[in-house]
Amino acid sequence: MAYAGAIFADACLKGLNGVPDIVECTYVQSNITELPFFASKVRLGKNGIEEVLGLGPISAFEQQGLEAMKPELKSSIEKGVKFATEN
Repeated sequence: MAYAGAIFADACLKGLNGVPDIVECTYVQSNITELPFFASKVRLGKNGIEEVLGLGPISAFEQQGLEAMKPELKSSIEKGVKFATEN
């Protein structure tokens, strides 16, 4: 986890310094799905996250897996939002 954090921090710093086309995957607020947060590829730049990229083409098998995990993810998001608003 520390290594992943270091890689992401390095990518953020590169984006903030104007290095073009920095793309990383992160858990962000988005409208990729009907869920308010989702792990997505993002384009980083001088203003932080400049674009949340879509899922791209996915197979029927991948779509089935996506739909199957949404209820659990929705529950986790609701718990996280509740915790953040109460603390």
